[in-house]
Amino acid sequence: MNNQFFSFHYSQLMKVVAIIPAAGMGKRFGSKTPKQFLKESGREVIAQTLEKFNSCRAVDEIIVATMPEHFVRLSMIVRKNNFRKVTTIVEGGKTRHDSVHNALMISGCSKNDIVLVHDSVRPFVTSKLIIETIHHAQKFTCAIPVLPISETVKKISKNDYVENTIDRSTLATAQTPQGFRFGVLQSSFQFAKQKRFNGTDESSIVEFAGHKVKTFPGEPGNIKITIKDDFKKLKTK
Repeated sequence: MNNQFFSFHYSQLMKVVAIIPAAGMGKRFGSKTPKQFLKESGREVIAQTLEKFNSCRAVDEIIVATMPEHFVRLSMIVRKNNFRKVTTIVEGGKTRHDSVHNALMISGCSKNDIVLVHDSVRPFVTSKLIIETIHHAQKFTCAIPVLPISETVKKISKNDYVENTIDRSTLATAQTPQGFRFGVLQSSFQFAKQKRFNGTDESSIVEFAGHKVKTFPGEPGNIKITIKDDFKKLKTK
């Protein structure tokens, strides 16, 4: 196995596994085809995302979680693009939480290995950000890229009145990839399951389990495709 190792903070050898949850149905997008499988310029969104991780020398393996009805479609994408680092396609769950948990269960990682979790519909991620996430996860165990909030944020009451203005200097929006030591991420998922907590991202799960998450600057261009206007941005890249 052609591993790329980093000794940013720890000296022991480790592997880096990227988990790509791709089981979403894209209801907000308004398309019968899940947005990760839609094409722009002849290439599926998920193919563009997978290419970034497959071509990053710091990543050893990729695990994709999707629904069974998309196994064949995804397998064809992997073969067509020669994504050799995609080692496993695992069944996704009803939620992102379930999909990532299923991937963790079959990852074969050791406790000090690095796990990256990245949105399948965030195709503009760069190798630079992937490597920075790995470095920060090595040093701090749990790390996520964030962007500062530039707009004024208001807390709104149930009857649509402004209750107060929130200090935005303490707020940020989270991006992916999010990076963790496998042992911490796995134990956090187990704890969340016991407490019936379903996080909206992996950071919220490890936070719930009592771990600190280090933040570092994300990239403005690393957008998540959620609505059709976002999809149009693929044409300008």
